[in-house]
Amino acid sequence: MKKLFKYVSKEFIPPFFMGLIAFIVFVSLELLYQLSEIIVRNNVGFSKLLILIWYHLPYFISMGIPVGVLFGIFWVISKLSSANEIIALQTLGIPMKKLIIPFMTISLLLSFFTFALFNTIVPVSNYKAKEAMALYVYQRPQAQIEENQFVDVGDGRYLFVKQIDRESGILYDVLLYEVKNDYTAVFNAQQAQKGPDGWYMKNGRMFRTNEDGFLDLDITFDQLQLDIQEDVEEFLNFSKSANEMTSKELKEKITTFSKLGLDVSGLIVSYQSKFANSLAPLVICILGIALSLFLNLTSKSWSVITTFVLVIIYQGSGAWLSALGKEHIINPTISVWIPNIIFGIIGTFLFLMLDTRVSYKLLEPLKRIFSVILFILVGSSFFSAPVNITSEDFYLKDDLLFLEGNVYVEYEGSTIKADSAQGELNEDGTIKAATFFGDITYLYEDISIQASEITVNFEEDSAVFVNSYTIQKYKAEKEIEVRIWSESMEKPMQENIIETNQTKLTTCEDCITYYFSARKVDIFPGYFLIARDVVLSFFGVPVLYLPFYFQSLSEDEEEPMSLTFGYDNNEFSLLTEINYKFENGSKVHLSYNTANDLITQETDQEVTLKYGVPFLYGSLYLSTGLNSPDTNDNNLGVSYQFFEDNEVSEIAKLELKVQPATKEKSLSLNIPKLETNLGDLKNIHSHIYWDSKGFDDILFLNVESQAFQKKYGRSLISLSKLKLNSHSYGDISNLSMDQIWDTKESEIDIEGKYNFYETFARMYGDFDYAYTTVATETTKNRLETKNTFSYKDTLYEIDRNNFDLKFNMEDSIHFNYNNDFIPGEEYSSGKTLFDYSLEPGLEIDLGVFEFGNSLEYVKVLENSLTPSATDELNYNDYVGYSFSLFEKNFTNSAKLNRSFDLRNAENSPDLQEMELQTQTNINLLNTKNTLQTQTKFDTTDPNTIQPDTTNIKLTNVIGPLTHRSEFDYGHQEEIKVDYIENREILRYNRNRLQLDYRYYIHEQTFTKKIPEVLTYFLFYYEGNKIYGDFDMKEEYTVYDLDLNFLEKSSNYSFGIETTYRISESLETGFDINNRDKSEFAKITFDYDIEDQSWDFTEFEIQKKIVCWTLNVQTKFSLLPQFDLASFRISFFINYIPDKNISYGDDGFEFGLM
Repeated sequence: MKKLFKYVSKEFIPPFFMGLIAFIVFVSLELLYQLSEIIVRNNVGFSKLLILIWYHLPYFISMGIPVGVLFGIFWVISKLSSANEIIALQTLGIPMKKLIIPFMTISLLLSFFTFALFNTIVPVSNYKAKEAMALYVYQRPQAQIEENQFVDVGDGRYLFVKQIDRESGILYDVLLYEVKNDYTAVFNAQQAQKGPDGWYMKNGRMFRTNEDGFLDLDITFDQLQLDIQEDVEEFLNFSKSANEMTSKELKEKITTFSKLGLDVSGLIVSYQSKFANSLAPLVICILGIALSLFLNLTSKSWSVITTFVLVIIYQGSGAWLSALGKEHIINPTISVWIPNIIFGIIGTFLFLMLDTRVSYKLLEPLKRIFSVILFILVGSSFFSAPVNITSEDFYLKDDLLFLEGNVYVEYEGSTIKADSAQGELNEDGTIKAATFFGDITYLYEDISIQASEITVNFEEDSAVFVNSYTIQKYKAEKEIEVRIWSESMEKPMQENIIETNQTKLTTCEDCITYYFSARKVDIFPGYFLIARDVVLSFFGVPVLYLPFYFQSLSEDEEEPMSLTFGYDNNEFSLLTEINYKFENGSKVHLSYNTANDLITQETDQEVTLKYGVPFLYGSLYLSTGLNSPDTNDNNLGVSYQFFEDNEVSEIAKLELKVQPATKEKSLSLNIPKLETNLGDLKNIHSHIYWDSKGFDDILFLNVESQAFQKKYGRSLISLSKLKLNSHSYGDISNLSMDQIWDTKESEIDIEGKYNFYETFARMYGDFDYAYTTVATETTKNRLETKNTFSYKDTLYEIDRNNFDLKFNMEDSIHFNYNNDFIPGEEYSSGKTLFDYSLEPGLEIDLGVFEFGNSLEYVKVLENSLTPSATDELNYNDYVGYSFSLFEKNFTNSAKLNRSFDLRNAENSPDLQEMELQTQTNINLLNTKNTLQTQTKFDTTDPNTIQPDTTNIKLTNVIGPLTHRSEFDYGHQEEIKVDYIENREILRYNRNRLQLDYRYYIHEQTFTKKIPEVLTYFLFYYEGNKIYGDFDMKEEYTVYDLDLNFLEKSSNYSFGIETTYRISESLETGFDINNRDKSEFAKITFDYDIEDQSWDFTEFEIQKKIVCWTLNVQTKFSLLPQFDLASFRISFFINYIPDKNISYGDDGFEFGLM
């Protein structure tokens, strides 16, 4: 074993240093590359760069030791394998597993050496490296503070700086923590700057808490000198980051900052990294020796490649997991250990599998897959374009390449999965074509095609599919799947186009009741499909031939073509519409509508043609409309549509239209909705109508909005109503544009409010402005506004155990102003209310008792708006208590509020208002009882103050039953209580029954005492749900019932709505719905008891029949005689109502195309 150790050590050391040196060179070049721009810009000399690399060298060595270990292991094992030395060792009785002992011994020694580096030399060298970086590279010796980190400045003080001005050296958002045994102080300042005799904090605040954690000092300052033991510059220049501390220093930082309540995730990660990285050589050794022996690598080049890949995975995952730990996404303590754990488990597992039967079963399939991938990666010159192929096995025979078992191919954005494949090679080794067999799936973007055979021509970049099947999706009321089968299909590999032959299409999922058979189909996925020579079959029987069939596959694009047949009142009509979009974005719309009267043989024709091209932010359209035989409506037009692709706004149009026959012209602008950062502007309109006689109508501008606002944090300015309208007034046919402008009618209506918040202050109000003019006369010009400014703050507070005292100050200013800016109106002279109020107050909480008082002074400075508003001087106070007993099963509280008028100095203060509030809660024997009262007193006569009105609320909860009552008790009224509001609730599990009613105490009969009862119910029975309302109203002469039933696991719900008026009428409706509302039945009828008439106001049934939906709608009367008001029946493809055959009041329509 000693000879083996010496031999392995001798062979291991050279490749170990090769790997280590290669890693150091690589990371050094990477460092210089990252700093290259700064190095060139600041003219950093070569000697300075050597110093920088010298200081980084210990860290590079500590991180490179695992790389050297892994490379050395792979190098030695590959050498032993290639020379058959491992076999020789096994013949001497040394098993493979014993080869790990020398490597483990060396790696263990390197782990101790790595920890020593990390905990001694690396922190110092990293610190020096940062100094060198600042001095030589960045050339800023002072501004290298670590922002957003705490710096220990000695004597139990910690300095935190959020931001530094690199040019001026000013520190912003500064915190200084001072932690002592008997107190903790926090200094917070907006900035800190160096003065002639030290550093000063400016515009700040100081808090100090005692040893119990209570605040005993809170002061603000304009300037305060920093009193610390060390110079601030020293800490700014040389503050240590986590990578520049030893494990002992990090442990102290974690303990100290944890006591301050700060996040120490980053420090914990750095602390654990010193130990985890130190064990890296040992972990890498376990994985490296097991993997190399398991795979039996014999190539030194593959040793280099495998080392490179594993190092990237190991160190990359370690960096990523460390970042997650620092952000506390995962536990920071274990985050850096995860790579060691995973790599260690894998290495141990592979090591235990060595020389076992399981290893050979795993090794053979891995080698085959590995060899195919190797062939594809190394021999990429076989293919004319980048191709990635994976298979279980392959072989070459002449000019053919055979692939067997789970063939997976990626080429030009396409993916093919097959059981097997055969490729034909050119003489130069490039692949010419390939044919795939078995269970084949082809993927390209959102396209998925299944086929029994696919032939791909790599030279022509095309593919031919045999016996193919694909699904194209179409968004109608819901997403519809169009299923397509074809005998053969062609698709360019780099284009999103599919051409099929002998094709069948349907939307049926399981039982196919209909399908379209087409000679040829062109599919443009995501847009539309076009089928030629189409036969529609029902249950396999051909019923209709169509020369073309179009189906949109986009929810946004218009149908490429549609044909609609109609028949009504002996008139046959045919509407043909064609829409086409060119590759350059231009569009064509053509519609032709012909209507033939079968009796008079007269034919009306209408043709509309519109052509549009992309222009600026929309499309520019030219359009024409031709009518025959009536040519008066013929027109020519040019329009510009914008916001076509803007999701936040609706399509807008600017249009010029001319009718040559009548010489009528129009120019219009229409923007239905325009979303802005401040809100929506709606109904933006403007138009001009004119003919040969002159102008007919002009709308200069119309703009409306109902929610237009700007926010600043919690503050905002908003317009709840905005309307601007200006239009021509009267007959303008003989007026010029200047005259029309002078005689226009304009209207402005603005309503809004504002709210501005500060820490202790608030300013809010609302405003309303209305303005109307006709010609030069202003008929309305009014401004109404209400404004309030308030300030409230606690000037002084003492909080000691059960004693709390607050001295508050509240100020407010009210300014209300109304003005009509035209004479003869209500506010023509302008009317104002302007007052100021000041209210200092005192609040005291003493155990269960509370007291408080305030002095309110209101001074009306000007008042021409509200005569009742006058000066006030009021004294307000309150007294109350609140306590609980028996573990809060009994609670009671009361509070008395009073307000006195002090303006009468000669007499005692007048009591203006007095109110008493009480609340009692009693929880007893599984019941909860609450009584709340609010009593207002009559203070008209100060000698006889007596209760006026008491509002009483009573709540009782007894198990599942809840009772609530509320009433007003008028102490001075003849009838003390008029009625009692009641609510009864019965709950059992999820079941609920609720009754609401009023009880009129002094009525004589039951129908008068309780004139109506409103009931809500919700019941569950064996999974079935029954819910609704039952109301009895108007002294039980009107009964309303809303009943719904949903059966367990059923897709349908049943509902009844009925209103019965005794001796008058019965209104009833029934409905049945499935969950997605695609199938339903509705019937509503009214029966007039007096007239004995029976009208069905709504009757509609919609039912899916496999892939089709039948819809029947009708309205009719039965009594006194049958009368059919309307009728319509339609038959359409499920969820695609526009693909329909229908007949109704408007005649027969055929819209399948």
